[in-house]
Amino acid sequence: MRSTQALLRLAAALGLVAALTLLGTVAGAAAQAPRAEVVRVPFPQDEGNLTPYTFELGYPLVTLIYDTVMWRDAAGVPRPWLARSVTRSPDGRRLRIRLRSGVRWHDGRPLTARDVAFTLRYVAENPHPRFTRQLADVEGVTTPDRATVVVSLRRPSLGFLDQPLADLPILPEHVWGSLPPGRLAPTGRPVGSGPYRLTRHRRGASYTLRANRGYFRGRPTVRTIQVPIIRDAERTIRSLQQGRVDTVPVSLPEDTVRRVRGLGTRVARGPLYAGSVLLFNLRRPPFDRPEVRRAVAAALDLGDIARRSGRTVPATRGYLHPASPWSSREDLQDFDERRASEALSDPALPPIRVLAPANDPQRVEAAREVVIALQRAGAQARQEVVPPERLARAVGQDGATPTFEAAIWSSPPLASFDPAYLDVVFGPGGRLNYSGYRSSAFDRLADRVASAPTPGARQVAVDRQLRLLAADVPVVPLFFPEGAFAYRTGAHADWVYVKGSGILDKRSFLPGERKLSESAGVPDRPGASISSRIGPLGIAALALLALAAGAALSLLWRRVRRPPRGAPRQRA
Repeated sequence: MRSTQALLRLAAALGLVAALTLLGTVAGAAAQAPRAEVVRVPFPQDEGNLTPYTFELGYPLVTLIYDTVMWRDAAGVPRPWLARSVTRSPDGRRLRIRLRSGVRWHDGRPLTARDVAFTLRYVAENPHPRFTRQLADVEGVTTPDRATVVVSLRRPSLGFLDQPLADLPILPEHVWGSLPPGRLAPTGRPVGSGPYRLTRHRRGASYTLRANRGYFRGRPTVRTIQVPIIRDAERTIRSLQQGRVDTVPVSLPEDTVRRVRGLGTRVARGPLYAGSVLLFNLRRPPFDRPEVRRAVAAALDLGDIARRSGRTVPATRGYLHPASPWSSREDLQDFDERRASEALSDPALPPIRVLAPANDPQRVEAAREVVIALQRAGAQARQEVVPPERLARAVGQDGATPTFEAAIWSSPPLASFDPAYLDVVFGPGGRLNYSGYRSSAFDRLADRVASAPTPGARQVAVDRQLRLLAADVPVVPLFFPEGAFAYRTGAHADWVYVKGSGILDKRSFLPGERKLSESAGVPDRPGASISSRIGPLGIAALALLALAAGAALSLLWRRVRRPPRGAPRQRA
């Protein structure tokens, strides 16, 4: 009897301790991050009314207003966001998306499966330079009920969880479905489902974003985000030093980090997937000849260029960041100055002009190092620093006629998140194919990447793509800068660094995200199911269950402890 009583007393105590612990977790989630009134985040240009069809550089701002089906965690891995779960069929060609309940648009209307299906169809039918190509494998979309979306694919497309599901903002059908012909986006303030609403836009001057207090992932920890438009980079840095802004949403070079580091300012560091490459124009001499491109690649000591360009990672493993799960496991470029000299010292070779953007000191330095290496190998080479607008026209951006020979250019981070994006950069009709590269072998490999039934088979195809690009050399990947993002701790300290992209992310403004954002990997294979973590409501439910268990055990203990009627009471 006494052993039973002792066990019951222990169980009751453990139940109560568990209840108190879980209640503390729930209360702590609300109280952990200080609820800042205002955080000031500068941005270099006006981005229109911040819709998915009107931004240029402002994707991070757009995704504070809109949500996606999935969203990348701190490890850069797509996790369910608007989705509660995503399940693949055994053949990999059908995705069943179960949406969370209780999600609402900023105007109070519920977000349903119809909105997701509408978005996929709308973006497929209305070309968008970033999102439309991500939907190329969609054969059909159905909505069996208000919370379920079924997407049929023409091939497994294992990267579909990242692009489009973790990249494409979901649109409200009741707002976007009635647009007149020729208008791609609504005017006025956008209606999203995200943690912030756009409440004021002073064109060319600033944005004001207010917290969505009813956000389904928890009330944002910052009440207001002010976004002043500051076009000059030096003025932005001075504003941080003088306390007029609270962070700089772009990665800073090391000399600038030393300037801003000090009392009250910290720097978050991590991998950044946006890289720098030496881009060739394959349409005109001398880089229409593969042997000349290979000679230039052999002339470049990537380790030395990376060291001289600041805190960067040399791109010796090719076009994808070495921290990407899809990166090559072997070095793809070798420094061979003797081999380079044999081709580049040819007096018949025309002079090589290397363009660099005037607003990027790191890329200007990279161009200087490239030119020095080419001159050392015997080539006639010179650097030309030009305004970024002129450089964009020279490489053929926005349909301009390409006029460059070589340029220091950017590699998009989306390729390192999912290698299917390589087709956008090097495939036929790819909107970022500024080199003019054409290769039927690459196209066949791109099809294998999209059709691969397993991650292992997909990795084999990606490795072959990267080796082919290293052999054909439409670009020479140079380096990836280390991300360095400065912020004032007194304004907001709970920034979440998302691997590959930095700290300007909605996770940085949501309760508990800094502790919950560790990744354990995502199953992205046929037959796999991905479910979201237990959220605040789940934790609260567990807490109530623990309380009920504790109370029940306590009541049982009292009944066991109560003596039978007529029995004498025992003294303790």
